[in-house]
Amino acid sequence: MPAIMKGFFDRAFLPGITFESNKKGISKGLLNAKTARIITTAGDLSIDTYEEIYKSSGLVQLEKGILAYCGVSSIQSAFIGPLYNMNENDRIKSLENIASMALDDVSNTH
Repeated sequence: MPAIMKGFFDRAFLPGITFESNKKGISKGLLNAKTARIITTAGDLSIDTYEEIYKSSGLVQLEKGILAYCGVSSIQSAFIGPLYNMNENDRIKSLENIASMALDDVSNTH
């Protein structure tokens, strides 16, 4: 996870806002009605390499270590890559897919 993104989560996902802990140290997420979509991009990794060698580590960290911990229950993800040698048509197709996912997400929340 890029440092600037980690900084965002450290400053925005605070006790009392996104989760709370009782006196026994048991935490409860406060974002129960929220959903999330994670889009992972990779410069030179294929989805197979990301899943098999890296075990989707960035996704797992964000999905389980931050979002689920804070109560987000509906988490969807997408992977786009490798970007390094992506041609113009594939790049446009990827951007159109992201736009379509965003529209679906917005229309499903209302």
